[in-house]
Amino acid sequence: MVTRREVRLSPSNLNYEDRRCDRCFAEAANGESWPQGPFPGIFAKLDSQQRRYFTDRSTSDIDPTLPPGTLHNGGRVQSAPHAIGGVDFTIRGSMDALLRFDDGSVGVVDFKSSTASPQLGDAYRPQLAAYQWALSRPASDDPEEVSVAGLLVFAPESMVDTEQGRAYLVSTTWIP
Repeated sequence: MVTRREVRLSPSNLNYEDRRCDRCFAEAANGESWPQGPFPGIFAKLDSQQRRYFTDRSTSDIDPTLPPGTLHNGGRVQSAPHAIGGVDFTIRGSMDALLRFDDGSVGVVDFKSSTASPQLGDAYRPQLAAYQWALSRPASDDPEEVSVAGLLVFAPESMVDTEQGRAYLVSTTWIP
């Protein structure tokens, strides 16, 4: 009996920054664990604030060109296995946010704290595509029709004094 091998891919590991070393990427996909530096706590704090602020907001608050709908926390996704050459590939990860459009389709949103640029969109296109794949070919539940995927980029613009202390004012840019 031939045993099929399974490779699990995390969408967040498919972005360009994590693929600088193709050997490291391949070995990680085969189950090798690589030491990673601690994720700076500031980014976790920013992420939780962004989620809290945008949850249940209209898509028009993100970008006026998006179809009517609402933003929700993304949650976990897992694709059904996809066999290639005797290997079952599965995509598994956590999305930042999910847009639920009035027409029944959905959109994938990934939050980034950075400067918005076309290059940023290109660098994260594989990650967004992996989330789309997992939603349209889920391991369980019904498939979702994914009509859009993009980055919601937060860039600090200035700092102001408020009654609660100092606050950053940020701009947001939608990069489909």
